[in-house]
Amino acid sequence: MRFLITVLLVVLGVLPPTAPPAQAQDAYPSKAVRLVVPLPSGGPTDFLARMVAQHLSRSLGQPVVVDNKPGADGAIGAREVMSAPADGYTLLFTPGSVLAAPLQARPPAFDWLSEFAPIGKAGRLSFCLVVHPDLPVRTVAELVAYARANPDKLSFSTATLSELMAASLFMKATDTRMVRVPYKGGAQAMPDLLAGRIQVMFGPVTLVQPHVRSGALRVLATLLPERSGALPDVPTIAEAGVAGVSVPTWQSVFAPAKTPRPVVDRLAGELAAVMSKPEVRAELERRAMLPETDSPQALAMTVAQEQAAWTRLITEYKLGAQ
Repeated sequence: MRFLITVLLVVLGVLPPTAPPAQAQDAYPSKAVRLVVPLPSGGPTDFLARMVAQHLSRSLGQPVVVDNKPGADGAIGAREVMSAPADGYTLLFTPGSVLAAPLQARPPAFDWLSEFAPIGKAGRLSFCLVVHPDLPVRTVAELVAYARANPDKLSFSTATLSELMAASLFMKATDTRMVRVPYKGGAQAMPDLLAGRIQVMFGPVTLVQPHVRSGALRVLATLLPERSGALPDVPTIAEAGVAGVSVPTWQSVFAPAKTPRPVVDRLAGELAAVMSKPEVRAELERRAMLPETDSPQALAMTVAQEQAAWTRLITEYKLGAQ
């Protein structure tokens, strides 16, 4: 009886019709999605984010717009997404090194897995050690000898904490000292490296490869467990005699914590589909990137493991923003 009375009042215009839930009205996504990149435009992470955004725009049926928010080792962009509504319309596309940004504070500024919902991995960068060609070294052994003979005379760029980690591990392993020059992104560091104002970079192969081919830079080693297909004649850092220099170079997508599970699952499925496309894999390989994807659950495990590793490294090597 109460139901019939309610229906009658609605028909007579006394009561408004009951609206269905917002999620039922609008299937996700019903508007543009913002993909925040915590690094400047022009670098490898930015390129990868834009390629993923282009493909996701097609599969989701809505624009996916890249928004660069660099600074504070990625913390500015990360906090931008943390504070956004957990509705799937603001996402973070980030290198794994940004996990370390909140860990530099004591106590940590925030816990990553409490603030973000993992979506999935989106490729991996290959790193290498390059020098300006005016530096009188052609091998890692010669660089070590030169750096030992000239402590604090060489400078190296860092645009991410992965690069700082690589340099720190290298200097400890070789008992050398070089001076850090921080930049917001690798693309911003490149003009100074090409001009010789800095002499050393531990950076992505895709960023330095054109300059290596032209002779403007000299590559001494890759930071991979085995030789790179893009640089088959270049030894790994271990082959060159320096052990233990490796860095996390995976790229990934996160949503704010408490994003609805159906939205996370939809995004995870679409991202995995993008990363499995033959044309995407071919383009990544052409740019010396490694195709890689992962489930939200597997990415969460990776984050937990690497947070622990970063905490140890930050303490031991006194890594941090300058």
